[in-house]
Amino acid sequence: MNQNPYSPPKAPVMDPTTAERRSQPVTESRPTEVERVLAVLLMLGGIFGIGVSLYMAALLFRRQWVYSLIAGPLVLLFAWSMLTGFRLWRGRISGRTWATILFAMQIPILTFPGFSYEYYTGFSVKIIGGHVDKPVSISVGSNGNLQVLDPRVTDSAYGLNLFG
Repeated sequence: MNQNPYSPPKAPVMDPTTAERRSQPVTESRPTEVERVLAVLLMLGGIFGIGVSLYMAALLFRRQWVYSLIAGPLVLLFAWSMLTGFRLWRGRISGRTWATILFAMQIPILTFPGFSYEYYTGFSVKIIGGHVDKPVSISVGSNGNLQVLDPRVTDSAYGLNLFG
């Protein structure tokens, strides 16, 4: 059987299972040991942060129930950290992406009159300047602090979480 030289070449015949595998994006790969350690920090820090946030919500609820709503975003943030740690442990690309974002959120420490921000899960090594008692500190656990337009925040501090 002669093929017309002016006709387009025939496409190679492919196995249907191979074609399916090629069309699906790669979503998982084997995590490195460093990623496993970071995943554990995100998971344990998230679990600890959820517990502390719920405890804080219960205490604030006794004062006035509206104050307990402050803990809601913290619970969601720490739950997201825990879920991201699980995804990172499994080697998922979404885990790597969100872990990068969550760890980047842990780097800055900023306080000035009326505003304060700090967040970390698992572990922090902080170098802080400004009006602080200790310029260097190491913490284990979780912390989420965002105060906006709060008249009780009167001092200024700035720093970095070197582990974030």
